[in-house]
Amino acid sequence: MTFPSRLSLVLTASVVLFLNGCSSQQSNIATQTPDNPMQQVAELILQAETAAPVKSAQLKAEAARILIMQQRQEEASRLLDEIDMQLLTPALQFEISELKARTALEQQDGQSALRYLQQLSPETTKNLPPEQQYQIGEMQADAYRYQQEPLSELQQLIQLSSYSPAEKTQMLHNRIWTLLTQIPKNQLKQLSLRPDNSYYQQGWYELALSATDTQDLSQQNKQMQQWEILWQSHPAQQVPPEALEAVATSDTLSAEHIALYLPMSGNLEKPAEAISTGFMTAYYNAVRAGTTSARVTLLDSTRITSAEQLYQLAADKGIDLIIGPLEKDMVESLLNFGPAPIPTLTLNIAPGSQQTNVYQFGLAIEDEAIQAAEQAWQDQKKQVLIYTPDTDWGERSATAFRQHFTALGGTILNSYTYGSNANYSEQIATLLGTEKSNERDTQLTRIIGERPEFESRRRQDVDAIFLSALPQTARQIKPTLAFHYAGNIPVYATSQIYSGYESAIEDQDLNGIRFVATPWLSSPPSPAHLQLAQLRDNTDSRFGRLYALGIDAFNLFPYLAQLSATSSARIEGETGSLSIGINNQIVRTLNWATFKQGVAQPINGNN
Repeated sequence: MTFPSRLSLVLTASVVLFLNGCSSQQSNIATQTPDNPMQQVAELILQAETAAPVKSAQLKAEAARILIMQQRQEEASRLLDEIDMQLLTPALQFEISELKARTALEQQDGQSALRYLQQLSPETTKNLPPEQQYQIGEMQADAYRYQQEPLSELQQLIQLSSYSPAEKTQMLHNRIWTLLTQIPKNQLKQLSLRPDNSYYQQGWYELALSATDTQDLSQQNKQMQQWEILWQSHPAQQVPPEALEAVATSDTLSAEHIALYLPMSGNLEKPAEAISTGFMTAYYNAVRAGTTSARVTLLDSTRITSAEQLYQLAADKGIDLIIGPLEKDMVESLLNFGPAPIPTLTLNIAPGSQQTNVYQFGLAIEDEAIQAAEQAWQDQKKQVLIYTPDTDWGERSATAFRQHFTALGGTILNSYTYGSNANYSEQIATLLGTEKSNERDTQLTRIIGERPEFESRRRQDVDAIFLSALPQTARQIKPTLAFHYAGNIPVYATSQIYSGYESAIEDQDLNGIRFVATPWLSSPPSPAHLQLAQLRDNTDSRFGRLYALGIDAFNLFPYLAQLSATSSARIEGETGSLSIGINNQIVRTLNWATFKQGVAQPINGNN
């Protein structure tokens, strides 16, 4: 019998050491338990060479377990691959397959894990005890996760939910719910319409739709109560996902007197006016609908300039909710003040800071960069270039993308910033490595005395490019990428690339770029959007996002406690699908769009 080379050398050395130390006791080799783990491995393999097939498999399996404990998964896998599964009993087939699959999963090798599990025939699997059948299904779900096949993972987990052990049910249902909440609503509806859905699949899909069909969480609760009536025997009825239970048991936040705390003069006066207009539009709509009786007081943040002043004034006036401020330094002041005496929803964000009863909401570029990183990773783009402006928001987008993409396992090959007077061709040549290609051409010409037939080449290890740019800049950058032989590299961009207005001729150069876009600009207009469009001529511009921020601030505040209960709870807003992440920050998940024939079009899968 021959072992793989690396394993053979290790084991041969161990065997020699073991035999030299135990030559006087060879007759008792089977009863000895050497202290050195590798000596144990050597002994087991020596026994396996002369044992009957079933016993040999058992001995090799035990040797593989020791190798795994010694963090030598590769040697363990090779040893297990030598075992002929057809000769084994069903129980031993399961043992070997399970050991192989777990070894592969430890290395995040989902493909190999699935292959090992498929070595078990359906007949063998059917005759295994329920707990072992569950282990197989659980490992298959983990393998799909490493394969980045969330739908296959979800369906495998739903199948497990029909017979999961009681002690694993809650964790299983939580995992199913997390996957369901990540599926775009359109895709979820399509799944629910499949005629071959099992009882368990259909119940889970309809539960998820009940929780996402409306942004009004109180209405969601009503829809879920209807689901409970229809699905009384469903596993999710017996053991609800914790995130769903937390939302259902959390109260909405009521306010009788709201302070809208914004600057009424200075550099931020116009943005503040747009936010205020959006907020009051949503407020008056709620008053007309009879869903609020609160009153709103406007407070000037250029006059009330400290947290102490603000909260004292709120106490004097009986204010029980504050929306604002907009200035970042004032947001930081509130966060440094200590626990807020009343709920406060800021309209800007101080990343990395947190305070009790203070919720941070704003149009953060970091949300967009993180979403771009996740999408690129899901699209199997492993190695990426970054090209962003040398501005504050450009630097923040590059940092957020880099940190999130590398955390996912991706690699940033290079990163470059551009200024207002940048030579894009020179910078992009450096970014793509085409300037080195041209240098080699020049050098070769100098050596041979004549110019050879030559075609410039860019670096070939680039899977995608992350770009932050305003429209007029992007219209220069994209053709320059094509000039440097990178026209076919996927580009993922932040929302700044889209002006909000259709400009097919000017935006022809942006064709193919994928970018995140707010529902305000990329979805059919809401009633509030249509109202404002009749009064203002800039609602569809990038400035129009500020109206959306104001509308969302009003619609969001009643559900802050419920959203805080779990990161999977969300409402559909004008600025994105809104949830609460770390540091009590509102996280915006935006739609994906792309330019086709110069026109921004949604990418299938958007809500």
